[in-house]
Amino acid sequence: MLTNIKKILAGLILAGITFFILFILSEIVIRTLGTESDNLIMQDPVLGWVHVPNKIGYSRNKEFSVNVRINKDGFIGRDYSYTKPANTIRILAIGDSLTEAFQVPEEESYPRLLENNLKSKFQNTNFEVLNMGIAGYGTQREFFVLKDKGLKFDPDIAVLGFFVGNDFSDNLSEEIDPGVSFSRYRETKNRVKLFARNHSAVWRFVLRKKSRNKILARFFKKDNADMANEIYDKDNREADIKKQLDRSAALIKNFKDLADDNNVSLVVAILPSPGQVYGRDLNFDELQLGLSSLLKKEQINHVDLLPYFTNWAKLNPDKSAYYPLDGHPNAYGHSIVANGIDSYLSEFLRNKNGNF
Repeated sequence: MLTNIKKILAGLILAGITFFILFILSEIVIRTLGTESDNLIMQDPVLGWVHVPNKIGYSRNKEFSVNVRINKDGFIGRDYSYTKPANTIRILAIGDSLTEAFQVPEEESYPRLLENNLKSKFQNTNFEVLNMGIAGYGTQREFFVLKDKGLKFDPDIAVLGFFVGNDFSDNLSEEIDPGVSFSRYRETKNRVKLFARNHSAVWRFVLRKKSRNKILARFFKKDNADMANEIYDKDNREADIKKQLDRSAALIKNFKDLADDNNVSLVVAILPSPGQVYGRDLNFDELQLGLSSLLKKEQINHVDLLPYFTNWAKLNPDKSAYYPLDGHPNAYGHSIVANGIDSYLSEFLRNKNGNF
C-alpha cells in the first residue's frame, strides 16, 4: 500500500515537473515569436472591462505590431491635467475599437491626426483631442465614459464615434447597472487573473484561442455575410431595423442630454463598415441612412463619413482603407476619418466662435 502511494506521488511530481518545463518552454517560444498582444485591459464591475492605467505594451496580430501606451486615467496617449490649459479647446474622442485604434501607431490614429489638423488650421488656438475609445463598447458604456471620466477634463466637444458595423447590435444587448460592485472573492479572483494576463504569454495565447473557438463554434456553419442576409430577409425586417434604430437613437439622445447639461457640444461621427465602402454590405446602408435621418430630426450634430470613404476608394482603387483580415481601419482609414471630422468641426467652430 505504502509503495503504491509512493509511486502515485512520484508520478504526480514527475507530471508537475514536466508540465512546468513545458510551460516555461512555451513561454520562451511565444515571447520569442512575438505573436501575442500584451494585456491592456482589466475587469470592471460596471463597464465589464477597462484599460489598465499606466500600462505600455504591444497590440499584435498578423497585420500589425503597435506599441500602445495607456495613461494614468486608463486612456490612450499621454497624461492630461484635469484643469484645461488657457486658450485651449478640448475634444473627447469616445467610441469603440475604431476610436481606440490599437491597430495603428498612436500618431496615426484619427484622434491624434484630428488634433494636428485643427492646430494647423487654427494657429491662434490650442487643441487637445483625448482618445477615450475602448474596444467592444456600445453607446451606453460610452455614456458612462463621458459621465464618470470624460467630464473631469472640462471638455468643449465630445465626438462620439458610432460604428455602423456593430454598434446597432451592441446597443440592443448592452445593459449597464451603475450600482453593481465586485464581491471580495470576485475582486481577489480578478487580481489573480490580471496577474496571469499581465505576466504570461501562454495564458494570453490560451484565452485568445478560447475566444476564437467560441466564435468559430457560433459562426462555423454559416458565412457572416449569409447570416446578415438571413437576418434582413425575415418577415419582420422592417420591425427589426426600427428596433435597432430606435434603441441607438435613444442612447445617443441620452448621451446628448448629458453633454448639454455640462455645456459640452456633441458631434456624432458615423463610421461605415468595410463592406459599405466596397459594396459588400448594403444591408447596413438602410440603418445608416435611418440613423442620419433620426439625428437630423433630433437636431444632433453629426457627420456621415461614408462619402469620405467611398470617394477615397474611387480615387485609390489599388489601396484599401481597412486591414483585410483584421477589418479595422489602417493608417489610410484613420486619415480619412480625421479629415472628415476635421472638415465638419472646422465649419462648426467657425460658426460657433467666428474666425478665432
